[in-house]
Amino acid sequence: MMIKAIAKYLFVFLLPIFVVRAEMVVIANVDNPVSSISKTEIQSLFMGRKKAFANGIKAMPLDFSAARERFYPLLTERSTQQIDAYWARIIFSGQGMPPIKLSSAQDVLSMVQENQGAIAYIERSSIGHSQVQVLLSLE
Repeated sequence: MMIKAIAKYLFVFLLPIFVVRAEMVVIANVDNPVSSISKTEIQSLFMGRKKAFANGIKAMPLDFSAARERFYPLLTERSTQQIDAYWARIIFSGQGMPPIKLSSAQDVLSMVQENQGAIAYIERSSIGHSQVQVLLSLE
């Protein structure tokens, strides 16, 4: 009886330590000739400080609703609440609009494949056979 209680305790409290998180990656259209991009440049694109890639192609940042809670802390070290507050100020002042929000991995992949300037984030395991290029891994 005591062994079962201990085993249950260990399972409940130690399981989260062993949960493997899927690798989050930033992706772009394969026809975008961007050869390299830094985390800082990606931050600038997703926060609206830059409107185009270094090669001049107009950027189209895309938010994936299911991954937002993980992505922004990895990219900016800010919570999604802080990001939303930031965008509320930017929108109110007329200085820009936030990334387009999409609700499914398939929508994200389709938009990136169809738009040369699209940039998005997704779990690497969701890419499958989609024709996109991985610009950066965040973990």
